[in-house]
Amino acid sequence: MITKCLMCGGKTVRKKVTTENWWGEKLTFVENVPAFVCDTCGEQYFEPEVCEELDRLRETPPVAKKTIQVPIYNFPKTIVR
Repeated sequence: MITKCLMCGGKTVRKKVTTENWWGEKLTFVENVPAFVCDTCGEQYFEPEVCEELDRLRETPPVAKKTIQVPIYNFPKTIVR
């Protein structure tokens, strides 16, 4: 159990989160993932069993609950220093 954020020192609380998961070149999201979330900065921490289950999902992806489209943009080159 992670009670203190390693990034900012804030307190973590148990929550269900949506996390991104790259399966090869395919970006996916997994909903309702148990995590410890920092109440100050929002950093998320997962227990080993949760990480193992996410790995299993990568190996044998389930049928998608839904599919969304996400636009992709190029960053403007005008801010080069």
